Amino acid sequence: MINSPFVLKKFMHHPIEGIQASHKANTIGTPHQHTWCQLQYAIKGTMNIIASDQSFVIPPQRAVWLPKHVEHQVNNLSEVDYRSLHISDELGQQLGNKVKVIEVSDFLRELIIRGCEAWQAQYPLNDINKAMMTLLIAEIQQAPVSPLHLPWPKDPRLKKICQILQHNPADNRTLPELAQLSGASVRTLNRLFINECQLGFSDWRQKLRVLIGLERLQTNTSITQVALELGYSSSSVFINVFKKHLHASPKSYLKRQ
Repeated sequence: MINSPFVLKKFMHHPIEGIQASHKANTIGTPHQHTWCQLQYAIKGTMNIIASDQSFVIPPQRAVWLPKHVEHQVNNLSEVDYRSLHISDELGQQLGNKVKVIEVSDFLRELIIRGCEAWQAQYPLNDINKAMMTLLIAEIQQAPVSPLHLPWPKDPRLKKICQILQHNPADNRTLPELAQLSGASVRTLNRLFINECQLGFSDWRQKLRVLIGLERLQTNTSITQVALELGYSSSSVFINVFKKHLHASPKSYLKRQ
């Protein structure tokens, strides 16, 4: 993995400002935050965004909403054609103060692309741009929320286990086996998973594998290869787990993007 180029903007001069950029495959972003809100979207490729103690996988037809002061980092395995809208806190207050992934309709996609083209540098705040901004905010407000996120724990004992599984998703050790590395009992770890991640250990690991698998499928890796890389004995087991969490088979899900 290589570091992606990054320049932190210090000020906003308009209610919404657009960014258009491309990132090479296998790049790591710089963790940062700012005093305005942000909508991040990729028209090509898949982003992995770490924000607010959660990991988000953002394929095309999904975008992530980031309120102000939320530290976030954007990474990607595949090449990404990226669009981002910086949105003033005044407008952003209408869209909520929690990080979330939203589904992007065809209309919202066109608004994002058009906005990123038009709202750069010293653009005029005329009636057309104001109307587009009103439509954009309304479309984000009503967009369905997507389940493409994975809660990340704060407790260092549980975080150690989660990091082990993130670095090697094919690790099939049981929770009692992993507990020996954490300094906590199985009972304590089970309680922490529910309290901090809102998921039991098995479901958390399944969702981790689904999101990592979704990233790898975007690089044109076969379903069978991805399944084996994630520690599954066959592609059919992975497909069943994928359906459980994203309510579609990998092929059907990718066709919708």
